[in-house]
Amino acid sequence: MLQNFNDEQKKRICRLLEIAFLAFLFVFYFMWAYHQPFNSAPDEKMRYDIPQYIYEHGALPHGGDPEIRDENWGISYAFNPILSYIFSALFMKITSFFTTAPFALLMAARTVSVFWGVITAYFVIKISKKLLPIAYRGLFIVLITLLPQMAYLSSYVNTDAMAVTSSAIIIYMWILGLETNWNKKSCIGLAVGLALCSLSYYNAYGYILCSIFLFLISTLCMGEKKLNYSFMLKRGLLIAGIALLLAGWWFVRSYIIYDGDILGMSTSKKYSELYAADAFKPSNRVTYKSGGYSIIGMLFNKGGWIETTKFSFIGCFGYMERYLGVRTYDRYIYLIAAGGLGVLLSFVKLFQPYKNKQWIKRNVLNIILAIAMVIPVLLTIYYAYASDYQAQGRYVMPMIIPLMYFTMVGLKKILDYFVKAERVWIITNVYAIILFITVIRTYTNVFLTMFQ
Repeated sequence: MLQNFNDEQKKRICRLLEIAFLAFLFVFYFMWAYHQPFNSAPDEKMRYDIPQYIYEHGALPHGGDPEIRDENWGISYAFNPILSYIFSALFMKITSFFTTAPFALLMAARTVSVFWGVITAYFVIKISKKLLPIAYRGLFIVLITLLPQMAYLSSYVNTDAMAVTSSAIIIYMWILGLETNWNKKSCIGLAVGLALCSLSYYNAYGYILCSIFLFLISTLCMGEKKLNYSFMLKRGLLIAGIALLLAGWWFVRSYIIYDGDILGMSTSKKYSELYAADAFKPSNRVTYKSGGYSIIGMLFNKGGWIETTKFSFIGCFGYMERYLGVRTYDRYIYLIAAGGLGVLLSFVKLFQPYKNKQWIKRNVLNIILAIAMVIPVLLTIYYAYASDYQAQGRYVMPMIIPLMYFTMVGLKKILDYFVKAERVWIITNVYAIILFITVIRTYTNVFLTMFQ
């Protein structure tokens, strides 16, 4: 059908379709937010305490303030970065000019997560155009933006949605940086992504580390002028300066009010020991590590970390109480498994960074994306083993974009072998439609029925 239009008309139609899709996502995520009662999502009350405090007091709380301190855990989420909650408080303040109804204020706070989800989708669309053939873009976009768990994260008060957004921005800026040899636009964009990442959730911090690796390798080894320290220093200072300007205030504040504890973790542990209920005090908490259990057992036992995290990454609602149907999980698991097989079959081709005395930029990016995908998993496993057992898919959600990218790359390897090129787009788009219908049915038949 598009063959009847010229290039400019095709671009205009594509832009309109993208805007329509983003508008649909906003409405869809908002519906998820609207139809769930308060505190029916993980720790939403504890999280909502932060924007509510800022809204009522016009100031940022101390993490140990008795007004927001949880009676069981003895701490609050204010020890962690709270930028997303600051935006929620701002939305609540704007809403209060029209109404101060409790649910309206809650929806104002939740709408920030809705926006994070839509912004993620915007950058996912842009990433798809850079990395994937057109036949695979729709499926890639649907896999991320309409994954049931992604829709869920975009509907209640949390910082996980912001962490995913920051990863999308960072990945897109990695691509631009490699394409343009780090022009100012890509550097400024990366700095913004890094600032958002540092102020979101600690399990996304692998993207900061990976950004440093990629920037140093690409500027010192892969540019037109190898070992160009002057260029690396100028662009590196630009990125670091903007990122520190946007995010440094939080860590300076933490350093001041928590006696040098810039991450707030040690202070949070102290407060938990002082004020938590006995069973929740760090000194009394039994972990797999303190109990002498093996990490292998934690991971692979029936109902263990891998099994629970796998399912809840795709979708699990409430306080890990409402799982989806087996067929729903299978549609994602088999697709990801097929992609994984395809990646293994073309491993050297995808991850060989240097060949014939030349750096392969795409493969260097693949390596960095693989590392960024693995780091949240390793951090979450260690936390579950040594500190607090939490087998929840939302903690590994920062890996979603690299995971689905490699799924598409591997799937292409498989389909190229078995299917004629002109028929590939039919398979991928039909599967995208199936997943679209799946998430709609998940919303109507699973999510909404929780509250009837």
